[in-house]
Amino acid sequence: MKIRVRLSLLFILCSTMSLLLCGFLLLRSSEKSMIRSVEDNAASELAMLNTSFSSAVSKVLDEGSSDAVRRSILIYVFQSYTDDTFSGSQYVLKHNEETFFNNSGYAPDVLLGGLQQNTVTWQGEKLFAAVTETDLLSETYQIYIIRNMTSVYDSITGLRLQFAIICAFAVLISTVLILVITSRTLSPLKTLEKEAISMTKGAYQTRIPLSEGQLKRKDEITTVSESFNRMADAVESHINAVTAVADERRMLIGALTHEMKTPMTAIIGYAELLERAKLSEKQSEEAVSFIHREAQRLERLTQKMMQLITLTDGEDISLQDISARQLFDMAEETLRTIATRHDATLQFTENGERFAADPDLIIGVLTNLVDNSYSAGAKHVTVSAQERAIMVSDDGCGIPKEIIDKITQPFFRADKSRSRQSGHAGLGLTLAARIAELHHARLFIESEVGTGTTVSILFDA
Repeated sequence: MKIRVRLSLLFILCSTMSLLLCGFLLLRSSEKSMIRSVEDNAASELAMLNTSFSSAVSKVLDEGSSDAVRRSILIYVFQSYTDDTFSGSQYVLKHNEETFFNNSGYAPDVLLGGLQQNTVTWQGEKLFAAVTETDLLSETYQIYIIRNMTSVYDSITGLRLQFAIICAFAVLISTVLILVITSRTLSPLKTLEKEAISMTKGAYQTRIPLSEGQLKRKDEITTVSESFNRMADAVESHINAVTAVADERRMLIGALTHEMKTPMTAIIGYAELLERAKLSEKQSEEAVSFIHREAQRLERLTQKMMQLITLTDGEDISLQDISARQLFDMAEETLRTIATRHDATLQFTENGERFAADPDLIIGVLTNLVDNSYSAGAKHVTVSAQERAIMVSDDGCGIPKEIIDKITQPFFRADKSRSRQSGHAGLGLTLAARIAELHHARLFIESEVGTGTTVSILFDA
């Protein structure tokens, strides 16, 4: 059973029980009040009758009267007082066991059952009976009042019926209100369920809409909805990051496949030539040399690709405090070998600068940048350090301004023919930019065609 149904049933049950209990207590109190009011009125009426009757009899009756006269006077006076009542009560006048007057048709002693006053059911009617005594000429007389309360109890029965009808309507209205209020209050949970299902189907941008009123209330449901939205933000961000990495890898692998087609075709072609054709020794050496050169190119290409893919996994690198002099000493042998191969010069300058860096990765960047400089025709390269920056400057052919923003893209090459001849695949600057990013730094390129290029690694303060 859903929580909305359970809560609705619980609220309906509680409200119905509370309504019935309060109504029952109120109805019970009203019933007692009505009955007590009639009984008190009858008792007061009996007391007034007793006083008036005793006073009137005392004035007209004397001790010398005969029993017949006395009886006649008592009946006459009693009847004259009881005939004037508008309450509908009936009366009885008795002396010991002798009944002087009875206009009720009931035996009052039977109704009272030995009590001073009593309410009983007699022959289907509700009757109230009460008795009081009065002394007249040294004799005690009993005066009874009998009032039919059937109409009062009928009114109570009608009141109960009205209460039942009102309760039924109240329960119906409260049920509707509870269902509406519960449904509206728990609507964010329904939305939460819907959006959670949408997320399982890949709709990671879904969120639970929250009104200003809900945000101000800050109840538990709003808190859960906000937590869900924060979770959805985190999930979407993670999914976007994973998707971006996957897209980047697909792009890199696709580009690598494209780049590998040319050297592989050439290697296969020369291999088939060596296998099927009779070549001279010089031609064979040239073919083997070409195959070796293209194989080395493939090896460099795949190594750079693997390094670039590894660096896109989003893992943090371990940085250590190291001086520029230490970095340059570690890279110098490799860089001078490259300079010698290109018959060019190389210079290092620094002034005690220090950086938080991974030495192996930074040396890899410097190697790529220096190799690019010589490939661009540079005859002199300077590797220098300044405050929060390591720079590689050359006097090569330079880079056109319109493509500077593109050269860090994978497999982009400003001069495709020269890059292919030199074995460059267009991944060096992409790799350098990624390594700089992992160092919380950025790659900044300044270049002028015919003058040279300066590539700087700018570290954050």
